[in-house]
This record gives sequence, structure tokens and C-alpha cells, in this order.
Amino acid sequence: MAQAPQVSDAARAMVGAWEISNAARDKTCPLVFAVEPAAGGYQLELDPRCGTVFPAIRRVGAWTTGPNDTVRLVDTKGAVVFDFSEVESGMYEAERKGEGLYFMRTQAAIRAATVSPEQLFGEWMLLKEIEKPLCKLTLSDASAGAESYRIIVKAPCDPSIAGFAPATWRFANEELLLFGRNETWRFVESDATTWERVPPSTDPLLLMRQ
Repeated sequence: MAQAPQVSDAARAMVGAWEISNAARDKTCPLVFAVEPAAGGYQLELDPRCGTVFPAIRRVGAWTTGPNDTVRLVDTKGAVVFDFSEVESGMYEAERKGEGLYFMRTQAAIRAATVSPEQLFGEWMLLKEIEKPLCKLTLSDASAGAESYRIIVKAPCDPSIAGFAPATWRFANEELLLFGRNETWRFVESDATTWERVPPSTDPLLLMRQ
């Protein structure tokens, strides 16, 4: 039988359902930590799709804790594949050379943080910079069909916004979508009150709650 290291309080605190994602969170890998022994550390359960999404995970056979309560995903010989450090409460981060950053959170925290359309109803402002407002608008709760809602634009608006003529909006795949004249603008959440248009540019467009 495989011998696991002594189970620490830090290891017990990790037991349960987690998710690994890339920075954009358009690639995710659900996993479940346990403290039963496995070759190289403790047992974990990986979604079968994880190896397709993140090829390096195919090497992972167990998990363990490291110095300063880091969380390590290891192969069956104990070699570290991912080394996660806690960067804020319940949020872990790891970097792999040539692949960028990976993040890990509990699945419960992700569900709790999920934005719903109801949370977006209300008054907003489009602006280039904090001191340069372009247009005020309302993300209304009036249905426009297909899980979309109507936008109420409040004049005056900068010509760049008036030309886009936002008419409806929808929240999908963690993006706030504004639909205008033959174009769709996509925004992702920066913080609790501010969304930024993507893809990023040197002249960012912000959507800020009023």
C-alpha cells in the first residue's frame, strides 16, 4: 500500500472539490482532493477532460503539501508538476515556464462568485478613463428575447458610442455583451463595479456602475 505523508491540518483543509483554470478561465479542470494515500502523496480525482485541456496534468498522479503550505500536484514518483501558492484566501496560483499562470479555487467559491444578469441591472457609464465619461446607459431588465435585455441610452453620448448604438445586452460565459449596430462589444469584470472591454488595448474602454 502506498504510504502517504502524515496528514497535516493544511492537507485536511484542502479536502473537497476544486478547479484549476488558466488566467482567462476559458480552460478549466475540475478535481477533488482526498487524504487517502497514493504513490507520491495523497489521492486526487481528476476530470477525464483535464489532460486534454492542460496536457501537463496527464503526468499528475497525486498531490501533497510543500513548504509554507503550498499545494503540489506531483507524478507517481513525487516530482512536482504544479506548485500552487496561496495568493489570497482560498485562491492559489502556480506558474509553469512557457505556459503562464494557473489558478486554483474551490468549486463552492466559484459558484458563489458567479455573476447573474440580475446583478447587472441598473445604471452604468461608458468611459475611456475615470475622468472622461462617454455615455450613460441603463442595463434594463426588459427582455429582448434569447436571454437578452434592452439597453436604455441616455443622451448626450460621445459620437463613438452613438455610432455603435447599443441596443441590447446579455451576460454569457462570464462576459457582459453589448449588442449595437452590426457589432458586439465584450466586457470582462475588473472589480465589483468596473468591467473592461476585451480584447485589451492601449486605449481601454470601461463600463462602470453608477
